[in-house]
Amino acid sequence: AAGHRRQRSQPLKARHVLAASLLAATAALAQTAPATVRHECVLVQALDGSKPFVSDAAECTVKTAPASTFKVPHALIALETGVVTDPDALMRWDGMKQPFPTWETPHSLDSAMKASVLWFYQRTAALIGRERMLASLKRLGYGSDAYEGEQASFWLNGDLAVSPVEQLDFLSRLVRYELPATRAHVDSVKAAFLMPARSITNASGTHPFKLTWPAPLLVRAKTGNATVNGEPRTWV
Repeated sequence: AAGHRRQRSQPLKARHVLAASLLAATAALAQTAPATVRHECVLVQALDGSKPFVSDAAECTVKTAPASTFKVPHALIALETGVVTDPDALMRWDGMKQPFPTWETPHSLDSAMKASVLWFYQRTAALIGRERMLASLKRLGYGSDAYEGEQASFWLNGDLAVSPVEQLDFLSRLVRYELPATRAHVDSVKAAFLMPARSITNASGTHPFKLTWPAPLLVRAKTGNATVNGEPRTWV
């Protein structure tokens, strides 16, 4: 599950919430200042082929930076290109001070997804390289599937853009095994963004899930934050 919020001091399309694979949207996790104008989109897609629920068709097509939600396709690309061969293998932390304590330790592809560890995916982006990354984005059909800027930040600054509708399409194809990718790699990615029961994890830690969570329900989710042209963008 994912969602997106944009904020400005003046009216602007402000927030999207995306739900896929029978997961409830996590709108309750987002917190917006009272003065901020809010525009919302909710998408819910069952896996039985039925038509998705779309609350606002216009809002759901607005493209923006995927921020850390890009770690989902990024992890798949890292596995498919062989940059990561074992999702549980640890990559060494270089000792540089990080904005979150959870980042100041070695991480695997799996743990870096759950803790949204930027340095891990910046390093894998460099190892994948521009040519293979662009080819993989086009093959997967992810968002605008192109970027021109820095290899370490294209998913954070709006260079690569994706809409909630496109996120839903990608996630739906992922969980249905309809992407041109190795099934075992898809399973590794699905395991990486599987959330603990009744909780959501990100860089700042583990947070209680705000909506009703029936016992058998499994939730796969990825949050994300970025700033594009001075405006905060948040996916929840």
